[in-house]
Amino acid sequence: MFGFDRKLTAMKKRPKRNSDRDRDTHGRPDFDQLQNALIRLGQRVDARNISALRHADQSDQDEWTGADVVITSDFAWKPSSWVHEHDLVVRTHHAVQLTWLFLEIRDAFSLWIYRGNKYGFYGALAQAALDHLAAHQPEAGNPRPLLCAVLTRAFLSLQGIRDQGGIPDNAPIVLHLQDAEGRQRRIDLRTGEASW
Repeated sequence: MFGFDRKLTAMKKRPKRNSDRDRDTHGRPDFDQLQNALIRLGQRVDARNISALRHADQSDQDEWTGADVVITSDFAWKPSSWVHEHDLVVRTHHAVQLTWLFLEIRDAFSLWIYRGNKYGFYGALAQAALDHLAAHQPEAGNPRPLLCAVLTRAFLSLQGIRDQGGIPDNAPIVLHLQDAEGRQRRIDLRTGEASW
């Protein structure tokens, strides 16, 4: 077990906000409902047979492509057109399991994500995966640590929703860079924040 239940006990003990704010006029789920969905995902990640986890949408496409993020098991993947040239590319042996998690997180946050914030949201999840993979080379045979790193980022997004009332909008101008080792970096030119 990777300790999601223990980590989340602290979140559960936090005082609830005004109940009028827990559900907005668009019928978005309350924070506890979203938190419980993420806890259930953590429990599924901790389950024995993680290789059997498949999302219904994976029948059409095994690996994630969308919102300027590509998850692939093809370590030689190159963009086929200029459209994908600045996508964050997560190359991993666990692309199918990571895609499953992305799809499950997408479903959990579906009422909070829209075209104005999806690039930042999914980009942050992909960045968590890239950071984990960069720190843990060679890549482990067990996908759980990678999935836990991404799920942890999803919990940070939940905390951002609690604190700010929603997922921040995408940066209006982002500079995409790549270093000599192929690591990607994005800089929000409005705030100057950079991420590898």
